[in-house]
Amino acid sequence: MNIFDRNKGDYKMVDLTEFFEDVRKDAMDSGLKLMKTYGIKGMKEELGSSNPVRLANKMINFFIQYEEYEKCGEIKELIDEYKKECQTK
Repeated sequence: MNIFDRNKGDYKMVDLTEFFEDVRKDAMDSGLKLMKTYGIKGMKEELGSSNPVRLANKMINFFIQYEEYEKCGEIKELIDEYKKECQTK
């Protein structure tokens, strides 16, 4: 894809792969914020996620690619907390 470069007054190519990967990363970071705010249970009840644990595991796999293990740990804690709540009911 070409975009206009105002500094050079000409068009240049844009790497869409990098652009879409940045969009995907932003979406995952936003998803993590939501999950930390609402918890796994809230993702299901408040936001209508049909399988929030599967979604959380996909997020872990994504963050592993970027070696963001701290985020993986946060998500794992949320999953464990949710499973513990489900067992006590």
